[in-house]
Amino acid sequence: MATKDLSLSSLPTEILQAIFEFLPPEALVTCSGVSRRLKAIATLPALWRSQCQMLFKFWHARHHISSKLGGPLPDTNWQALFKERITADRTTSRLLQEILASQKRQIANIAEIAALGYDAKDALLRECNVPDDTEDVLARKFYANAALDRIHRELAINVWKDLAKGTEVKLERALAAYDMFTLGTNAGDIDDITRFLDDLARSLRLENPTLSSLSTREQALTLASFLRSRNYRGVSEGSYTALRNNFIGIVLSNEDHESLPLISVAIYCAVAERVGLDARPCGYPFHVYGIVHPPKGHTLDGKLASTTATPEHLYIDPFRSDLAVPEDSLRTMLRQMGIHSSDHSNFLGDASTRDLVLRTARNIMNSVQTIRQTEEQLWANSSFRPPSWLSAFPDMDDAFYATLWSMLILGPGLEEDGSVASITTRRRQYLPYLCDHFQQHSPWDVTLIEEHIVPMFYNLPEGQRLIHHINTIHAADAKPKPVSARSDLTDNVTYKVGQVFHHRRYLYEGVITGWDSACDAGEEWIRHMGVDRLSGGRGQGFYHVLVADKSMRYVAEENIEPVLSSYEPSQSMMKLAGRYFKRWDSSNGVFVSNIRDEYPDD
Repeated sequence: MATKDLSLSSLPTEILQAIFEFLPPEALVTCSGVSRRLKAIATLPALWRSQCQMLFKFWHARHHISSKLGGPLPDTNWQALFKERITADRTTSRLLQEILASQKRQIANIAEIAALGYDAKDALLRECNVPDDTEDVLARKFYANAALDRIHRELAINVWKDLAKGTEVKLERALAAYDMFTLGTNAGDIDDITRFLDDLARSLRLENPTLSSLSTREQALTLASFLRSRNYRGVSEGSYTALRNNFIGIVLSNEDHESLPLISVAIYCAVAERVGLDARPCGYPFHVYGIVHPPKGHTLDGKLASTTATPEHLYIDPFRSDLAVPEDSLRTMLRQMGIHSSDHSNFLGDASTRDLVLRTARNIMNSVQTIRQTEEQLWANSSFRPPSWLSAFPDMDDAFYATLWSMLILGPGLEEDGSVASITTRRRQYLPYLCDHFQQHSPWDVTLIEEHIVPMFYNLPEGQRLIHHINTIHAADAKPKPVSARSDLTDNVTYKVGQVFHHRRYLYEGVITGWDSACDAGEEWIRHMGVDRLSGGRGQGFYHVLVADKSMRYVAEENIEPVLSSYEPSQSMMKLAGRYFKRWDSSNGVFVSNIRDEYPDD
């Protein structure tokens, strides 16, 4: 064949297919319109399966993508699936753009993105990682993160809802729900946690090829020794209450693997299950142990058990050692705690997944309380500075928020009165804290509150107030923000939206997000805050401000001390500012407003 006669269509099918494997999807579509032969090649399922794998890492659970990838190639219409994912990608990008363009329908648009679930995650992660010189970098990252967090939280809530309904939920999955509340753009979601545990089990088998031939006792001790050799050694006393130690995903992904006993045992039991070993957590007070059971009809040493003998079991403490824990020692400690022998079985038997999830909630709350108490001591008689936890991972507020959701969904634990009246009372105690968090930090969770929380209180006064509040939020979200334009009547408002300042008295770092030409608060607040005792009184300009500690405050103009133009905002402020601002303008020392639909002249 002469060289001049060569064309794409003249190449052998095998070579064309190899070439097409390197083409982007747009080129494949173009080629499919050239000829029937090229169309037949460009629409091969293998090519479109490859496109799905290359372009999309995350998939909504309804796709059952693992089963599809492992199944026969012709069983899935890969090109149609690819088109569906591209549509979800584009929808996500369009909705995010609408969120950035206007404050109207921000909550509704985030809810629409969240409805796509993990089909939106790839697009959101791209937006979370845009270059720092992007024109609206702070706003884009903030709202992409907000939508991603909203998706993660719904997945976690549904796990706990399944558990509450009595559906069998693996402990590792129920604990991973806490990670979902704090995950952000990090690795360590429920699927990652499953892979981490699968990898541990695979490594255990590779290092111990005769594992399956060992007795139950030998397998249990081998697993404990293996985990300790991989640095799963609990945690030092000095960092015992560190917040990160409560999150199974963080423990698995961090090299030091520091964890609380409950998480250590959960990891032990999860790996044990993967290698055919029956290990379960034990609900011991103050310290969780593992209980290993031999196969039915056998002893721990692999012998046939007598039909009249009490079934054997072995206690293990992977947090402290790779040795078995004598049951007598555990009973002795129970007696020292003042627990009667007749009640020992309640603490030496298997613990339910539900109770371990609630126990984790209490551990997280204890960690949060410790952090807050430590910060209060550091702040005493010192200049204001952003709390150290603001830039830490996991986020303390998100962690606390997770505990409120789990407590509301799952109710009191085993050691508490589990009556309907008790559950209702506890829920009524948690509700104000949950509502306070979602209103201040994540108003786009209103749809989650509407779906999952309102039904719990529907016949109670709180339920009707919640419904009214939710309707108010939706109504406000559906309308444009009222415009606050500059005029002769606002000449006393000196500072503009985006101006960074320090409070003259309390020294905290803040940024102006709105203003009033006079104090617009209620009389009770004015009296409580002593506004009329200020030199400018209630008639001076007042400013809505975002503070570096995440709080929103209302500040009189005389307390605003603008920073110098050379000032650089704190890391905490840069992370929070995207809710109202596009970017930081270092040349002018201000944040660039993204709320000009409300304050057009600022």
